[in-house]
Formats: sequence, C-alpha cells, structure tokens
Amino acid sequence: MKLEQNISNIENCFNSYENIQIQHLDIMKSKDLPNLDLLTQERTTVFQILKTALDTFMENAGSLYGSDSLSAISRYEGKLASILKLDEDIAIEIKKHQEHLKVSLARLKKGKTALNGYRKAGTQTTLKPFVLNIDR
Repeated sequence: MKLEQNISNIENCFNSYENIQIQHLDIMKSKDLPNLDLLTQERTTVFQILKTALDTFMENAGSLYGSDSLSAISRYEGKLASILKLDEDIAIEIKKHQEHLKVSLARLKKGKTALNGYRKAGTQTTLKPFVLNIDR
C-alpha cells in the first residue's frame, strides 16, 4: 500500500469513528432511551475498521516512513485523545440514562407494591358473593 493511500485510509477511518461518536453522543443526550444494542453494534463495526487500519499502519510504518516513523505515529495521538474524550462523554451520558432508569424502576416497584396492597385488601373479605335470582 502506498503512503498516500495508507494515510488517506487512516484519516477516513478516524473521521468515520469520530462522526459515529458524535452521532451517538447526540442520541444519548436526547431524552429518549436509545437502542444501546444497535449503537454498540455500529460502534464495534467502525472500531474494527479503524483498528485494522491502525494495525496495518503500524506494521508498515517502518517501511513506509523509514527513520521518521515515530513522528508519523505521533501524528495520530491527538486524534486518539479526541476519540477517548468523546468516549468519556458518551460514558457520562450512559450513566445519566442508567441513573434515570434506576429512579424509574424504584418508582415502579413502589407503585406495584401499593397496587398489590390494594389487591390483597380487597380479596381478604369474609363475605361470599351472592346471586340474586328473581323469578316471576
């Protein structure tokens, strides 16, 4: 793979991953509960593509860049830091959703317990049902 192709491929992979992170962060910031399985699947797919591109880059860095390979590798440190920052932001939003779900679940449990209390109170009567039969 030529140097320009390799750089272009890695840049595209970084951009794709950052774009999907920004989309997911926007989704997580919305009030609606997102489909986390779908988001995880999307992120995993794009991450695997980025990882493969970086692995290929690391394998070929010496032959492509020669003695300047360390500076070429350090070029992507900033991009990786940006990706990690976005990951932290997404994790914070996930925690917010998790806390909201905990509160909602506790409220639902309280309501269910109250309803069960009313149900039990109504069934513990000693009166038996009766049938009114009117004949002419």
